[in-house]
Amino acid sequence: MAAVKGDARAVERIRARTALTARAGAVAAWLAVGVLALLGDLIHSALRSDDAAAHTTVTVAMWLAYALVLAALLLPGPRALTVARIGVPAGTLELALAAAASSDPAAVIGNLACLVGTLVVFHPFYGEAQVDAAGYGDERRFLLRPPAPVLVALAVPMWAIAVTGVAAGPLLLTDRGWAAGTAAAAVGLPAAAFAAHTLYRLARRWLVFVPNGLVLHDHLAVAEPLPLGRRGIDSIGPARADTDAVDLTAQAFGMALELRLSEPVEGGVMTGRNRSEERSLTALLVSPSRPAAVLATAERRGLRVA
Repeated sequence: MAAVKGDARAVERIRARTALTARAGAVAAWLAVGVLALLGDLIHSALRSDDAAAHTTVTVAMWLAYALVLAALLLPGPRALTVARIGVPAGTLELALAAAASSDPAAVIGNLACLVGTLVVFHPFYGEAQVDAAGYGDERRFLLRPPAPVLVALAVPMWAIAVTGVAAGPLLLTDRGWAAGTAAAAVGLPAAAFAAHTLYRLARRWLVFVPNGLVLHDHLAVAEPLPLGRRGIDSIGPARADTDAVDLTAQAFGMALELRLSEPVEGGVMTGRNRSEERSLTALLVSPSRPAAVLATAERRGLRVA
């Protein structure tokens, strides 16, 4: 027993170091962008006016946005994760424009650094590290994969709305387009807030290990968080092709895990937008972003892995 506990502690130490490395890598990439911005001209000419005051305004706004994203990379939690996943790709897009329109080596290197940061913040391990760092006590949070229809039809458009809604109004105002800028800000900023909140809700879909078992926290699949007691979980493992389990993956891509229960659990299963149906669950499917890590954690916590 002592050896098992020692192995579990060693695995947790490795996981904690890896999570810290992922978060530090994202911060390092973003800091490199800031240093290169000081050395070169990374604000694309299309984003600024020839007017000195407007140029200064755009530059200050860009640095404020940079600082906001840096704070999000340093802080844990789903809100910080959402800001990072909106801001870092937006920086990559702006630097790509700068690199295409300029021969400045800093713009090219900055774009590469920002691209690395984008790849890091969208990696499942980084997202998991961010949401797990905001957990309580002996919790272990695992992000769930986004549903395929939502990923294609919602996530990308919401990102575009969030970025455009924040940028359009101020850019038009700095270029002395008073009427268009005011209208764009009045419409764009609330739209950006709505889009960011929608993406934030996608970052709050978790499978959570707690001392007493598991909790499914997914507003797209269940009306309320669904607790599953340790004694009521018969097994957890990769889903069988002919399974009769209730599908709570919300049509996500990737491997699904099947939870078999030793006794029925009542839960409100979502059947449509704002509609749910009370069902007696004896087996259910979930789709975590890192299923192998979920199974390893389940085994360390004494659950039977099928």
